[in-house]
Amino acid sequence: MDSVKGKVVFVLGAPGAGKGTLTKKLARKYGFRHLSIGDLLRQIVVSPNADDTVVEYVRRGELLTTEMLFPILKPHVDSGGVTIMDGFPRHLDQAKEFEQQFQHPTVVLFFDCPKESAEARVLQRKQGREGDNAETFRKRYAEFQELNPSLLAYYEQAGKLITVIQDAAT
Repeated sequence: MDSVKGKVVFVLGAPGAGKGTLTKKLARKYGFRHLSIGDLLRQIVVSPNADDTVVEYVRRGELLTTEMLFPILKPHVDSGGVTIMDGFPRHLDQAKEFEQQFQHPTVVLFFDCPKESAEARVLQRKQGREGDNAETFRKRYAEFQELNPSLLAYYEQAGKLITVIQDAAT
């Protein structure tokens, strides 16, 4: 059955690390499917039949539980081809559960960006994202700092991690 599934690439990085910008370019250049978890959730929030609980989580800037997120992801992941999952997974338990329910990622890209650069990008974004302010950035960055090391260690040990180091000028 694995042979008929598509390939999945996870893309990790702090808020403002450039995940969306860079993964969109990769997707266009190589014909991959780009799945931004943040964009997907923002689309759901404005949908007239959106689940109220999901809407509240997104509006508060909180991570959805795995039980809430996976049904949203399923149609996008099971569709074949190469899917670049921008901003997923957010914590190790979520990654392991994804591997059990769906598949293991082919590769995991980590965009390593200095905090100051990431914060400046978030505050200068022109996409009008709800919650793009210094307070929300600090909360999301602290959460990223807490949850990310175990993910990186897990995928590094599995031989699947590629780190893309960005300096302050990138």
